[in-house]
Amino acid sequence: MPCKVKWEEMFPDEMERAIEEHPLLYLPYGMCEPHGFHNALGLDGIKCYEICVRAAQEGGGVVAPLTMWHIGEQGIGVPWLTRQSAPQPYITSIGHELFVQGLIWHLRAAVARGFEAVIAMTGHYGGTECDMRSAVEVFNERIPLPIWALADWECIDYKQYKGDHAGPCETSQLWAVRPDLVDVSRIPEHDGSKRIFASALRSGEASRVEGDRIVASQVRNLVEGGNRLLEQSPGDLVDPGPDGAREICAEMVSRDIEWVYMMDTERHGQYWSADDEGGKHRAKTIESHGAML
Repeated sequence: MPCKVKWEEMFPDEMERAIEEHPLLYLPYGMCEPHGFHNALGLDGIKCYEICVRAAQEGGGVVAPLTMWHIGEQGIGVPWLTRQSAPQPYITSIGHELFVQGLIWHLRAAVARGFEAVIAMTGHYGGTECDMRSAVEVFNERIPLPIWALADWECIDYKQYKGDHAGPCETSQLWAVRPDLVDVSRIPEHDGSKRIFASALRSGEASRVEGDRIVASQVRNLVEGGNRLLEQSPGDLVDPGPDGAREICAEMVSRDIEWVYMMDTERHGQYWSADDEGGKHRAKTIESHGAML
């Protein structure tokens, strides 16, 4: 039987032993939102959480409870939703400021509980991963905790899969980790002229076998990345306490940070172009073959 790795299911002695043996914490994030009629609404978070669990079972570490309240219904999420043919999106969204400040508190909790490295991964992307890294930079100015903040597509190393929305990549991933939450028979007949409840037009190309291979590549790269983070850890990290977490949040809010998720449509497109920061990062990430940059 795989070792117990879920924080909320551990007894105190099990948690203590897990931290002593491999003080790596996985922080999984996601959101409920439209993912076609053939996928569960919580695809983003569920796939992220299950991938983290598999990585921890294989390489060690603890997986924090899944955070399913995420950035939405503002910034780039507003024009995106209007194009998805989903008048009632069933979305679990919170404000951008709450999400990034929540991440700071989660990182502080990792230090306070004795973890020496963190992998913070979101299954809901398109800019969120960039904003997570901006928050991590502010946190690391005070606390030298090794952190890998990423979107789950960034650790895929199989064929040309690099994420999508309810299409062949995401549907295959969920099919692999939670086959009970994918039902391709629900894909409606349509002429392919528009998205159906935010479903990509090629969702019928999904495959559970492909999903197994995509997820296996992610698990491999997460385990390797976690080991590298622990090698970089200085140890003896000082817990800033609740007051310190508030101070870090206040410092972050006061900064003139260009939050990617909060960009307008024109700036967001420019950011992800080949000549701007986002485009360059995406190219570098793809070239890394899923390894930690």
